[in-house]
Amino acid sequence: MNAAIHFPDRKEVFAQLNIALTLARAEKRRIIVSLVNLDRFYEINETRGSEFGSQVLGIMFDRLKDAVSSEGVACRLEGSKFLLVLPIADDNEHNYSAVESVKNIVERPVAYEGTEVHFTASIGSACFPQDSRISEQLVSRAETALYEAKKQGGNRIVFYREEDTRRLTRKALIETGLRPALYTGQYHIGYQPIYSLQTGRLRGFEAGIRWNHPELGIIPPAEFLPLAEHNGLIIPIGEWVLREACKLVQGMNQYGVSNLSMVVHVSMTQLLDQTLTRTVLHILDEYGLQPNHLELAVTEPAGGSYPEDAVLALGWLRAAGIGINLNKFGHGVSALSSLHQLPISGLAIDKSLVAAIEKEGSERLIVEALVTLAQKLGLEVTAAGIDSEEQYKLLQQWGCHNVQGFLLGKPSEPAMLDLTMMRK
Repeated sequence: MNAAIHFPDRKEVFAQLNIALTLARAEKRRIIVSLVNLDRFYEINETRGSEFGSQVLGIMFDRLKDAVSSEGVACRLEGSKFLLVLPIADDNEHNYSAVESVKNIVERPVAYEGTEVHFTASIGSACFPQDSRISEQLVSRAETALYEAKKQGGNRIVFYREEDTRRLTRKALIETGLRPALYTGQYHIGYQPIYSLQTGRLRGFEAGIRWNHPELGIIPPAEFLPLAEHNGLIIPIGEWVLREACKLVQGMNQYGVSNLSMVVHVSMTQLLDQTLTRTVLHILDEYGLQPNHLELAVTEPAGGSYPEDAVLALGWLRAAGIGINLNKFGHGVSALSSLHQLPISGLAIDKSLVAAIEKEGSERLIVEALVTLAQKLGLEVTAAGIDSEEQYKLLQQWGCHNVQGFLLGKPSEPAMLDLTMMRK
């Protein structure tokens, strides 16, 4: 193994990069600034020890110095991340091949006590002068490309694209705006009607949050809710949605409408919050509502199984008389085991399946079978995304209980709902 190596600090790194850029400007040459990151390097420290990890980084540093020409630069930034400055030819095709050769060099196995240790690397690159002429911005854009490489699973080369910066800037605006939006009235709720196929009458509504951002305009829930769940803000946001939905149900009473239910979505983070059950029951009591006025919609997690604490919370809520619906069933990977493992009272068939039932095919057979299976399990079935009379008639023929979709009504804010019509 190599002896300990001095790695330049960040100030030295940018000094070397600025010298390289100055020479490139003077000689009118193009260069690539690349960030090379060893994938899952923490596993080396955990399994082989930090001393071996330090030695490996020294080996990689030596390899990278050898990989660049005399006009190039190789520096270690932090951890297992290295910065390279690669002078390149004028043709764009040389960009990728130059970085690819670096990746191949880094990924050569490292001998360790008679065995070989193998690595993969993720590399983000930005080009001078087209991506930027400023050292800090070139490194920042290489970092953006590296982030994209990691997001795609690592072990790949990604070059900077302007749209990536726009996307990351948008993501940052959304993340910083999530909390203020809750207190400045930027969130709104759209209520989509749900109708009974047996009676044709209105059965209730599904509450869906909307966000009208002052700079970005309308942000889809699929874009901002995962971010809210990641940083924990889904807890206060979810409570606000629940409170607003229950307030609407309470307001229906003055129109003589007391038999409708409200479907509200809850996320995994909310289910794992120990205060959820108490919060839900408190809000129902606050607005003078019975448990059967509320149904909570849950979506299967990516792994297909719920944590024990989440199942326990659902069980308590179901025991209190609140409906529990398995939402978007049939979207992605859905496990039939969820139908008997979870304390659910109903399921909603995803619109991606319902959209294709007009044609003879697997989707029609699957939806018909799901309706039949749910009936035998004593579950109430709702079909989402109904946008044609043919879909409506088929689902009615199969014995589906409820439907919702643009054919029957789009999500509307409370001011747009004609509550006086609900008694008919």
